[in-house]
Amino acid sequence: MTSPSPTPACTVCGGTVFSPGPAGRLSESGKPPHCTRCGSLERHRANRALFQHLPIGVLSWRRALQFSPDVALAPAWFASLEVSVYGGQNSLDLQKIDRPDDSYDFISLSHVLEFVPDDRASFRELTRILSPAGLIHLVVSRPLSRETSQDFDTATGVHQYFHLYGRDFAVRFGLAEAGLHLLVVQTADPVTGDTEAVHLIAKSAAVLAGVGAYLREDSRYRSLQQPSRDA
Repeated sequence: MTSPSPTPACTVCGGTVFSPGPAGRLSESGKPPHCTRCGSLERHRANRALFQHLPIGVLSWRRALQFSPDVALAPAWFASLEVSVYGGQNSLDLQKIDRPDDSYDFISLSHVLEFVPDDRASFRELTRILSPAGLIHLVVSRPLSRETSQDFDTATGVHQYFHLYGRDFAVRFGLAEAGLHLLVVQTADPVTGDTEAVHLIAKSAAVLAGVGAYLREDSRYRSLQQPSRDA
């Protein structure tokens, strides 16, 4: 007799009970995505799983900045973690970040950049405050489903986007011209099986090569775009 498959557990809290998501939605695979214990959804668990696979030393020394609270990251992973909450006392304007150059070694934005009117100015600011060995963790809405990015003069759609990004991300933000390197990694939510495309951006190709080497050791992660070989 075949033993039943174990119930998938939330990578954030270990919970095993899930319910429909916002507005009663199910995941793309037809499963309830909402963890009833911690409130995580597919993208939170997929990103948590990705970072849990990295050795402690990859993140433990980094000064981190997170735009908008997101349970995908654990504060204990970093030497320090500052969280900018939109409209709060510690709110930072992405289009003009009130921090010195090279202030952070890790910057995370999950479903944030799409909502900023001047995203190019914001991206320049993010790279300005990123240290030479720093890493930007960027999650946007379904970037692999579009060949080219789309812009809107006013906030548009149910989620009020100003931008929807596509596979032209590197060209759109001029990464090569700015001396930046991009690694796009596909990671999966262990509960629903839905995948997430994660953009990792660095000033050093060696930084991304090191991260990519750890992820390639696990078949759950697939590199969709490798960084260039230039240091």
